[in-house]
Amino acid sequence: MSKWLRITASSLLAIVLVLTTVYATTGTASAAALLELKIKKGSTSATINGQKQTIVKPYESNGITMVQLGLFTRAFKAQVKLQENDSIKLMYGKRTLSMTIGSKKAYLNGSTFTLDAAPVMKSGILMVPVRSVAKSIGAKFKVVSGQMIITVAPATTDSGTDKSTHVGKTKIGSSKYQWSINYPSDLTNLGLQDGKNAAFMDNEAKYYLQIFVDPEIAMVGQGSESDLQDLLDELVSSAQDAGEMIVDQKVVNSSKGNYAYITSKDSDGILSQTRVYTGNGHVYYVMYADSEATSYKDFTKAKVTSLLNSFKTSFNSADKAMEDLASKEEDTGTGKTLEASEYGVYMELPADFEASESSVDASAKDGSYVAVNVYSAPAGSTLAEWLQKIQGWFADNFNSDAYRNLGSEQKEIAGQTATVNKLEYTFGDTWMTEYEVLFQKDGYRYYMEYSTPSDKASKDADFQVMIDSLEIDFPTLEENFGSLPVDYYSQDRSKVATHTSEANHYSVQVPRHWTSTDNDYESSYVYFSHTGGSFNISTKTTSSLEKAVTQWKATFEGSGDNNVYGVELSEGTPTTFAGVPAYTFTANYPDATHPYTGTYTIFTKGKMTYILGDEVNNTNNTPVHQADLAKVLASFQLTS
Repeated sequence: MSKWLRITASSLLAIVLVLTTVYATTGTASAAALLELKIKKGSTSATINGQKQTIVKPYESNGITMVQLGLFTRAFKAQVKLQENDSIKLMYGKRTLSMTIGSKKAYLNGSTFTLDAAPVMKSGILMVPVRSVAKSIGAKFKVVSGQMIITVAPATTDSGTDKSTHVGKTKIGSSKYQWSINYPSDLTNLGLQDGKNAAFMDNEAKYYLQIFVDPEIAMVGQGSESDLQDLLDELVSSAQDAGEMIVDQKVVNSSKGNYAYITSKDSDGILSQTRVYTGNGHVYYVMYADSEATSYKDFTKAKVTSLLNSFKTSFNSADKAMEDLASKEEDTGTGKTLEASEYGVYMELPADFEASESSVDASAKDGSYVAVNVYSAPAGSTLAEWLQKIQGWFADNFNSDAYRNLGSEQKEIAGQTATVNKLEYTFGDTWMTEYEVLFQKDGYRYYMEYSTPSDKASKDADFQVMIDSLEIDFPTLEENFGSLPVDYYSQDRSKVATHTSEANHYSVQVPRHWTSTDNDYESSYVYFSHTGGSFNISTKTTSSLEKAVTQWKATFEGSGDNNVYGVELSEGTPTTFAGVPAYTFTANYPDATHPYTGTYTIFTKGKMTYILGDEVNNTNNTPVHQADLAKVLASFQLTS
């Protein structure tokens, strides 16, 4: 509360001067053409409204492009005000962005606004994240062939939107914070804040009105004379701390509501009256400053009292003469973004998402994730063929009771025709809904995958946020990349890779689409992952097959995962494998988070014991997987 008083009462002249300057410099340009700024990362040349100019070279930091703040004043005539504590205000018409050097947290018209990166001083120049600052002033941002293009309409003033909405409205307030006040025809909503902190000025800039709501819960019964006296004491103390002179003070009890007020004079001689009310669990402050007032008695004039006495700690939504600030609060977005500039990709994220350091994927704590990848398109391929391969892959890798195809459609996204595929799947516990967005152009493919729990109520709305904000600059790929790998779904699944171990005397053929990471084939353990599970080969020294089987089975009788998951191990079947005696076993893990089945083959050659194991979720143990596994086992050979 005290901070609010110091800012408003002692800084009124500065506020009025700044705002009237902004209005004067922008008010006559509303009918002009769009203003335009073209810049390129790493270039000291920019095109500002059609004219080439020299600028400080933009640079990239953690995937975010930073530019000098001064570009927004040169290109769009935005106003910049430097304040104490490394804070900066950028004002464009009715938009005010308040930033602090070194912090991503900012405020746009009083509402929290998260910047893509913190403003920084570099060689004495203030650098800011270009995309989020452009967004804050209402500009359009796009990337074309690596060039950033920012366009915005000239800033408007009270002759614009706010004045038109004032027509027919004689009261204003907030349904969200439950307050209202008369709205005289000469009063203009400055658009500086939302319904929690609203500011107004008359057309001649003679008086200034501000309403501030402290949403902290007020004590039950607050509003009595004794409680108002406490609030009055706080008003007096705060004003005096700010160097203001108290010229009048009082607790007022009336049938229309009780309040306390002070009238004070600041160091510039500006007189203001501040009232404090309680209600709805909130504390409300109403401040009226008059640049022409010379005495506290000026605040008893009918024009002033009729306005201030109209303040109520209630809001009548049925009153058609009432304008609701809550309905006009700007959507400043979540401030969460995914930006991969090397791929020419940008999109906004839902509020519960966090982007990874790689800048191509993001996730939420509930298991939701989104990723964007780029690939080369196979020669002669089409979007329809790509979609068919994706749908075929799911049908091959999920049993029919674990996968549902919800259909596909063509949509215009990011200025291109895309295919959107929707499906549901489960690995045995949670059902997930997956949205896949497919683009193909100029020999490249963009693939966006959004997967989220199917019972998430906001899943469709979250997907809409992402695709509505998605921007793709296809020429960027051609500039930065040549031939790229094909996507996972389009790989030739008939191809195999042969792996040999000289130390362990074996060779095996494994599908290329089974993933191996840093396998050392001369070691005693190698591992491959596949959809829903893994395949591994382990070796150890044992004197006989019977002893090897006994030792291996004993591992299932201990504690740990095997016990927790209620493992069900088969007796074992004697067989011949790779030309030597062997045993095969199956183990079921019905109580695992994702119930799965293990298939194991154990055999010896000399004093070397081999264990080949495959573990796969029951939902993914399809005929296709079983056929792949059979081919791998059939390919295994002992080399000595």
